[in-house]
Amino acid sequence: MSSRRMAMQEPEGFSLSYRRFGLCGGRYTAWTLPSGAELMRAFNPPVGAARGRHEMALALHLCLARGPGRITRHIGEVRDLPPPRVGLMTLSPGATDLEYEAHGSTEIVTLTLPESVFTAVGGRAGDAFSRGLLPFRDDALRSVLLELTERAASGASERLYVDHAQAFLAASLASPRRQPGRRPLSDLALRRVLDAIETSLAETPSEPPSLQALADLAGLSVAEFARCFRAATGETPHAFVTRRRIERAQALLRGRPSLPLADLAVALGFADQAHFSRRFRQVTGTTPARFRRGA
Repeated sequence: MSSRRMAMQEPEGFSLSYRRFGLCGGRYTAWTLPSGAELMRAFNPPVGAARGRHEMALALHLCLARGPGRITRHIGEVRDLPPPRVGLMTLSPGATDLEYEAHGSTEIVTLTLPESVFTAVGGRAGDAFSRGLLPFRDDALRSVLLELTERAASGASERLYVDHAQAFLAASLASPRRQPGRRPLSDLALRRVLDAIETSLAETPSEPPSLQALADLAGLSVAEFARCFRAATGETPHAFVTRRRIERAQALLRGRPSLPLADLAVALGFADQAHFSRRFRQVTGTTPARFRRGA
């Protein structure tokens, strides 16, 4: 059993099941996110009986792989729930015992969210359980959760993306009703937000403004801001900031052809040269080195 975290404090996420109960004797890696949420990837061998538990508002589980063999789940007083299925997700409430009988191995990604993440998007964690406790399919949720896990594993989780991903996941799970009279993003508010992004990229490129800070500038909730920004620009806040960082990189590649790519990556706030090259290729379709040779 192993664990790696982004912060020193012990989270009360689903890794609690492994630290306290030795769930399945499994191996796991856990990351504590800035909001206090916990992201975990676990590899679980077959086990006769095991117990799990977390103390946050909600846990979202995604099954990535499953070996042959019967698996039975019980959550609180709800008995004999269907087993996890590859590609499907399940929910589990906090402060509730989960029991497993697993004759097959599993690989599971779990995001455990505190109530504060739902409050920030105008929702409640309890509303998510209107889905029930059965496995469900949601391709949008699955895509964001997988991307968040990949970025955490590579050490390239940018704060703006993490904030945006959590806001999207919480808002989608809780599905809060839209409040009447919701204000769109005005031209003035959009200009304030864009100016703040440009100023940050010019002065502190390694620390782009958080999603919450941008939402505050616009006078909107995080969820409203993310929706309205995309409606106004055609891009999510994270995609917009990434594109502008890459455009700045293109200008530097043209203007300073001798600057090492590793130094350029650090100057622009990317985790390392590999992270910078991946993002550059995603935006431009080519690598920084090829771009520089053709500039």
